Amino acid sequence: MGADFMKKILSFPVPFLKAYPVVWICFFVALVTADLVSKKAITESLNFGLSATQRMEAGVFTNQGMPAETDETNYVSIWGDNGKYIRLRLVFNDRFLFGSGPSAPVLGIFLTAGAIVFLFFYRWLTYGAGHPLAWLFVFSGATGNLIDKLFVKSLETREWVFSFGPQKGHVSGVVDFVECIWFGLDQFQDVFLLKWLAWESWPIFNLADSLIVVGIMILVVTIGFAPQENTSESASGAEK
Repeated sequence: MGADFMKKILSFPVPFLKAYPVVWICFFVALVTADLVSKKAITESLNFGLSATQRMEAGVFTNQGMPAETDETNYVSIWGDNGKYIRLRLVFNDRFLFGSGPSAPVLGIFLTAGAIVFLFFYRWLTYGAGHPLAWLFVFSGATGNLIDKLFVKSLETREWVFSFGPQKGHVSGVVDFVECIWFGLDQFQDVFLLKWLAWESWPIFNLADSLIVVGIMILVVTIGFAPQENTSESASGAEK
């Protein structure tokens, strides 16, 4: 009975390359590569902005002798005087959504990997639900951030070192570097559901985060309206 149940669960409506065409895979690789290249370039050029927890884990108590410069004194202005509206500033997110929750770099690896595996099979099993572009963005962003989480960044050499946990002289977390001005409405500071309106700036993000957010927005709009494959055609395709 257990074998029959698993066979039913893993009975996909279409072949793999129909759910994930070669063109889709090529764009996926290109987007993940672009995300990682942008993150590597930023870690090579900007100061490392570390939280108090990250300083303790890395054994950092002074900026002296640290080639990576463990402070937030330099940034790249993109829009506005001194980057008032948009600027590039390097930080490392070792927490969860919008930098919330406790520092948990190892747990973050397993949660992200689990989400990717779940969505991979969900997309295949429910082929036709949601726009392919939305799935491309979500998978690319999630995979880029997962690969990022698998590396700690050296404060001495700026190298990315494969590791499942924190190391002395290194910082864990996803590379975030785009900082945008936000509403900064102080009157909402104590309103639980509207505190986000009091933020001075939007949580610093990266290309992968942008892909995930845009992908989810497209999924919300298209998940119930995407054209479904003809059942008989899908069945015959799966048999082939």
